[in-house]
Amino acid sequence: MTMPLEGVKVLDMGWVMVGPYSGRILSDLGAEVVKLESAKRIDPLRTLGPFKDGVPGPERSLSYHNFNAGKRSVTLDLADPAGREAVLRLVDWADVAIESFRPGVLAGLSLDWPDLSARNPRLIMVSTSLLGSTGPDTKGTPGVGTMGAAMSGASLLVGWPGEAPVGPHGPWTDAITPRFILPAVLAALHRRRETGAGAHLDVSQAEAGLQFYTPLLYAAQANGTSPSAPGLSGAALRAPHGVYACAGEDAWVAIDASADAPWARLRAEVGGALAAPQFDTLLGRLRGRERLDAALSAWTAPQDATGVERRLQAAGVPAHAVSSPVDLARDPELTGAHYARIQDPVFGEGVIEGPRLRFSRTPPRPASRAPRIGEHTREVLAGICGYPPERIDEMEAAGILR
Repeated sequence: MTMPLEGVKVLDMGWVMVGPYSGRILSDLGAEVVKLESAKRIDPLRTLGPFKDGVPGPERSLSYHNFNAGKRSVTLDLADPAGREAVLRLVDWADVAIESFRPGVLAGLSLDWPDLSARNPRLIMVSTSLLGSTGPDTKGTPGVGTMGAAMSGASLLVGWPGEAPVGPHGPWTDAITPRFILPAVLAALHRRRETGAGAHLDVSQAEAGLQFYTPLLYAAQANGTSPSAPGLSGAALRAPHGVYACAGEDAWVAIDASADAPWARLRAEVGGALAAPQFDTLLGRLRGRERLDAALSAWTAPQDATGVERRLQAAGVPAHAVSSPVDLARDPELTGAHYARIQDPVFGEGVIEGPRLRFSRTPPRPASRAPRIGEHTREVLAGICGYPPERIDEMEAAGILR
């Protein structure tokens, strides 16, 4: 039984998260992925951790393993003509090439889309950067997902009203952009099967983030309004809708009972101040939102968050305890399917995400460790690029394989 993308060959020239994570998903689906990296200028993700047993090291980062599982690693010096020639041979081999360099870098090495497509007209190339490769502010604009969140407006929408924005945790657009890249690559592969032509997919991380705020963009265009951070409140036109404090340290429950049916059930369950006639209608609840939230918070405050969740769910009210990372790591629903254990020769056993996509008749590739730096360099240069052993020895002696 073959995997969905078995036979597809991918050259992953990305680093940190967006490019590598996109390559990881393709690998999960059966593609053969070769990661191009350098020991001289190490992938920053290898330095970010978290590290197994808290011991730092470029081969011990579980983040790196998570986003590069199942790949082969080849190290080459792109600035050397011989290293560039080896990359071009990998381009000849590849169906898909992924890169996440700052716009203009690959053009300076004669390795950008015009150069590579002239060499391999069937190539599908993914370029992912903060702002894409066109427009007045693209070249020379560095940054990662934290900047993408700021540029897309997400940073301003997380926090407390009237206070400094908090922003989403971590490099937000690094996490979401691969979800846009994957269907684009699949569509390009389908188009190539029909036409024989490759494609250049230019993906802006900031624009990927914008997709989540379309209603707010419409509001700004239509009415000139600019939303503020909602704090604990949820959607502006839903009530009750938000997170409410529970007993214990940093314990919360999310509740959405804005629609008539769940509101009636919540009202019956909680009673007390929620029975006020003012709250009979959604308009009344929106006008009295502060009082409504205070009454609901008074009810949740002395209770365990999981207990509130179960009680409300049993009554037919949408509710869930806000999970902490420790909760998610121990969740039996996730430990049985979402996470996967890997074995690594450097640190032993570790845990990463398993394949995120599953098909009923074409199972994904089981999760495995990421490669060590340059682990497959000689194997790839011989088997894919066609170099004889003596030439590989010469390249190694000249410092090109680093």
